[in-house]
Amino acid sequence: MFWTLSFQLMPDEIIIEDSTKQTAGGLKSTYSVFISNKRVMFRFDGIGSSMVQSFLYHEITDVKSVKRLLINYLCLRTPTSQYFLHTPNPDYWSAKIIDIKKNPHALVDRTVLTAEQFAKKKRQELSDMLFTLQTYNLLSANEVERKKKILETIHF
Repeated sequence: MFWTLSFQLMPDEIIIEDSTKQTAGGLKSTYSVFISNKRVMFRFDGIGSSMVQSFLYHEITDVKSVKRLLINYLCLRTPTSQYFLHTPNPDYWSAKIIDIKKNPHALVDRTVLTAEQFAKKKRQELSDMLFTLQTYNLLSANEVERKKKILETIHF
């Protein structure tokens, strides 16, 4: 477990899923959850703060949802400590962490793109952006065609 003041990824680390993409009702959670191919990270979402606490999968001995004082927490255990983290939907995240801990390569293999797939996806995203700019009359048809030709020459 380690704390950092910024959210930086390790070399070859890929974010697989995060709680900021999900909608949650009720009481606002204190931590956002980020699951990567190397670790699970919890970002403190306090006022003006961005501290991140992370755990490598081999450090986690147990994870489960617990209720304390009418609030659901994610209880994460390491060999030396126990942490109660107020996260959105702790049942979902505990199951997800357990699944990845049991078989970390299965989820990563499905999410890693080859260089060719990544380049194709990136070109499509940029092409869609150009089309949107043309739709709102921010670029002319000639400018879009010229930029698409440039886009084809870029190596990602």
